[in-house]
Parts: sequence; structure tokens; C-alpha cells
Amino acid sequence: MIKINCKGCSKNCCGKIKNLRPVLIPSEEKKFGKNSDIVKIKFRKMLVLKRKENGNCIFLDDKTSKCKIYSERPLECKLYPLLLDFSEGKAKVILDKRYCKHLEAFKADIKQIEKTLSKIDFPEDWINAHSIMDDY
Repeated sequence: MIKINCKGCSKNCCGKIKNLRPVLIPSEEKKFGKNSDIVKIKFRKMLVLKRKENGNCIFLDDKTSKCKIYSERPLECKLYPLLLDFSEGKAKVILDKRYCKHLEAFKADIKQIEKTLSKIDFPEDWINAHSIMDDY
């Protein structure tokens, strides 16, 4: 669905980018709950993956710079550099141009991704909270 070559990237999206932490969708909260931090938002509590003391994602292998749970990583990790967007009343994706330095090599089937997203149950309170999850 998404192709991008991250090899040699020094701005690892799983690393020290302060304002980039994957928010767990409701169906992932139990699976990753013990490896997440709670963020209290107006509509509900949200869970984001924990960071280690060095700023890296809890699942990033610091020696290899590879994800230890790659095949089972959360949805927002799978989507990046696309971000979930609910501004039009349904789950869509938008390209995050802020941090990724490899966008020239980025390819994605947006229609297929959004078709897959349409099958996920995003509760209204979660959508409302996600929409105000800035800087987490």
C-alpha cells in the first residue's frame, strides 16, 4: 500500500521528532496499552506509544534503527508519512510534509488505503479527541 525508502534517514520518524508519536486506534489500545502513555484530551483519554529516555520509540532497536514489531506495528506507524484526517467526516489520509526527507521516493495507493480505513470502526469520541491531538 505504501512504499518509501527510509534507509539512511537521520530524521527517523520513530526517533527523536518531538511532535510525532503514533496515537493508538481503539482496537490497538489493549494490545499496546502497557507500552503506551496516556494523554488526557477533552473527549477521552488517548494512548500514544511510549518513548525511551533517548527519545526513540519504545519499539525502535537503537542499534539497527529498525522496528522490533514491524509486521505488527500500530496503524499510524503503517501509514506514515500519511496522517489520519477526519476533517471531511470520514477517515482519510493527508501527506505529512513536515519531517520526512524521502518524499520524492514515496508512493501510495490513497484510494486503497482509504477503502481499508472505511472498514475500521472509529468511535466518534475517539475521532473528536484525535482531531485535537496536536504536538503529541
